[in-house]
Amino acid sequence: MPLLACVLSFMLLAGCGAGEAGPGSAEPLPPRVSAPATLLPDGTVPWVDEPAGESEFRAPPRERRTDPDAGPCQAGQLRGELTSWLSPGNTDGGEHTVRAQAGAKLIGYAKVTNTGRENCRLRGEVDTRLRDRNGEVPIGYSHAVNREGAQRVTIVPPGKAAELRLDWSGPFCAPVDGPLELAIHLPEDGGELRAPVRTDKTPPCGRGGTGPQSTSHLAASSFDEPARETTPDSPLSVLRATIEPVPAGKAGELVTYHVRLANPTGSAVSLDPCPGYLQERFSLGNHQVAAVNESELYRLNCRPVTEIPANGSVRFAMGLRIPAELAPGRKLSVSWRLLAPGLAGEPGLRGGFELTVR
Repeated sequence: MPLLACVLSFMLLAGCGAGEAGPGSAEPLPPRVSAPATLLPDGTVPWVDEPAGESEFRAPPRERRTDPDAGPCQAGQLRGELTSWLSPGNTDGGEHTVRAQAGAKLIGYAKVTNTGRENCRLRGEVDTRLRDRNGEVPIGYSHAVNREGAQRVTIVPPGKAAELRLDWSGPFCAPVDGPLELAIHLPEDGGELRAPVRTDKTPPCGRGGTGPQSTSHLAASSFDEPARETTPDSPLSVLRATIEPVPAGKAGELVTYHVRLANPTGSAVSLDPCPGYLQERFSLGNHQVAAVNESELYRLNCRPVTEIPANGSVRFAMGLRIPAELAPGRKLSVSWRLLAPGLAGEPGLRGGFELTVR
């Protein structure tokens, strides 16, 4: 990770697998970087290479359900399904990872509902596989999570649900016989729960892909409570971002693009506390070349500016490192999104572009 209000709970940045981080994790924050509080000659705010920590831009964690007497959930008391796979960058108002070619990765949330009469708990790693009429689909699988993910306890009351995030990467070239279903091996010896996949969407095979490929991969996180709708309360939500792209660059090169933050209101918008941004890079792969799917969190450079003026705008330079392994002619999709506590994935505060490697 994290569209199902996913951005509101910031699951996108946590992702799946070993990189998962939760509100209770003791994340060491990257150090602050020293830089002068000066503007470039044209008034642009210079880029500062200052990585950020995920927890810096989260809203305060919500209270979780608790029940110390709840036992492990059993397959017989749960009903599961996955209703849709979402392409990052083309989601229903939520998770935003990459643009354009982002169909090479899909994100889904398997929903499991407690059909029993008592609370139960879900805690630990969740080995999850895809199946069709012929059995297990021949792709790669993983379900490792970090310590917080492994220890997180999700209580599921009767009639309520929990969600399991799944990341499915392409290229996927294996034939599928009949509808897919998930084989979810519940933690704490809860048994195997079969959950139908109610969509025939799959990652694309990719350019030049022929026959089954082992590069497709399904990664399972650990169970969590469903994201809850909240009302965005960040003063930054009134801003609008415009991306000024760079059309091309050499592999391994640090190139500069720009983001202009505009304030269409009659009151200045403070940049204290300073927000951050998520920058993501994606390049479609196939059976011959590996895909690129990377993301970085940065702090915005607020040293020379303290606000976005009323009915005005501020132009920020952004640094982008083109992956060194990309050959000339490859396309690189870049996405950008402003981050701040209470800023719930505003469509006007995200954007992206595609460049050509030369």
